[in-house]
Amino acid sequence: MENEFALGEIPTETKNSGTALHAELLPTEKITREEFAKLVSKKEPTLAVLSVWGSAGGLKVVGEPDHIIWAGGKPLWVVELKTTRGDPQPLWEDQENQVRIYGLLLDRMGFDCSKMRLAVVRLKSGNLGDDEKREWILKVSASLMRGEMSELEVKYRGVMKAHILEHDAERAEIAVRSKAGYWRQEREPTSSTSAGKCRACEYNATCPRSLYKPS
Repeated sequence: MENEFALGEIPTETKNSGTALHAELLPTEKITREEFAKLVSKKEPTLAVLSVWGSAGGLKVVGEPDHIIWAGGKPLWVVELKTTRGDPQPLWEDQENQVRIYGLLLDRMGFDCSKMRLAVVRLKSGNLGDDEKREWILKVSASLMRGEMSELEVKYRGVMKAHILEHDAERAEIAVRSKAGYWRQEREPTSSTSAGKCRACEYNATCPRSLYKPS
């Protein structure tokens, strides 16, 4: 992140293809506030996304989850979709923190999050057909609601992995506080300890802290 601030964003084929795939898998349509309230108040599960915001760790935090499943006006699942060209099995700390913070912000906004759970679904890009892309978020949602994510993982073995987490406001608050010093300019940025993440980073050729240097 520090490199992006200092050097500007560097477009890459991987980033562009990931953004395009993300848009295909998570199509959205804008609705009014009244339409949103009516949609999420239904007894049967529905899909709707909104921006979330609030205070955490002494900071003002704003974001927008990829996907939220609602029923009876309550968020049941907050879902983040992450695409990768490599192994979908690992869950990076920043990915876990992101979805936890979204859950915390929904809580701070006053929603009843007593039944809410979190999911980070990592998907290997380039392994779904067009029909599967169109139906993907519905498949994921149905599997989450029925408790059948393990069956979906078996069907797409090596292609996707769903990391299921319990909502924990305290852990989310700790995650924000751990990064707050950087945003307040109280400390220098810390480098990744993963050579794999450095290998995938578009700044590895210029970053002095990179654990991977392209030949």
